[in-house]
Amino acid sequence: MKNLIAVFVFAVFALTSCQQPRKFTPAPETIFDDHGLHVITSFHNDRTRTISVLYGNDEALAHAGGERAGTPGVTTRGVATPGVPAPGELFKLVTWDLKQNPLWFGSDINGGLLSVETVVVSAGESGPAIEYTIDNSAQKTGKNAVSSNAERISFIFAQRASVFP
Repeated sequence: MKNLIAVFVFAVFALTSCQQPRKFTPAPETIFDDHGLHVITSFHNDRTRTISVLYGNDEALAHAGGERAGTPGVTTRGVATPGVPAPGELFKLVTWDLKQNPLWFGSDINGGLLSVETVVVSAGESGPAIEYTIDNSAQKTGKNAVSSNAERISFIFAQRASVFP
C-alpha cells in the first residue's frame, strides 16, 4: 500500500512538473522595432487616451538636444540655429492606444499600435528636403486632430529631448 501511495505521489509530481511556466508576452500589435533609433521624448494625451514616443537617429537626437553647433551650414557664429533641420535627420513618432494594465490596478500601458509618422530630412537643391509619411493611420479623430502634414512636421521638429539621468 505504501508503494502504491509513493507511486501515485511521484506520478502527480511528474505530471505537474511537465507544465510550461506562464510568461507574460506582449501582443504583436503593441511592438514597435526601432531599428537602433534613440528615444528622444515621450508624452501622453488623456483626452484621446493615447501615448506617443518620438524616436530618432543620432542627427535627430542632436537636433532635439540643441547640440548642432558643429554642423556646417546650420550655425550662426557657433550657436545652433533653432528649427532648421539638417540633412540626415530621421524622426519616427509612434502612437499607441492606452489600455488598463491587467497586472497593476489604476495604471495604463500601451495597447495597439495606431500610427507611425516618419520625417526624413535629406539634402535638396535649394536646402533641406523634408519627406513626411504616416503608416497604420488609425488615429482617433477629435477636436485636436491636425489638418495638414506641415503642422505635424512642425510639431515633431519642436519636440525637445528628454533628459535621462
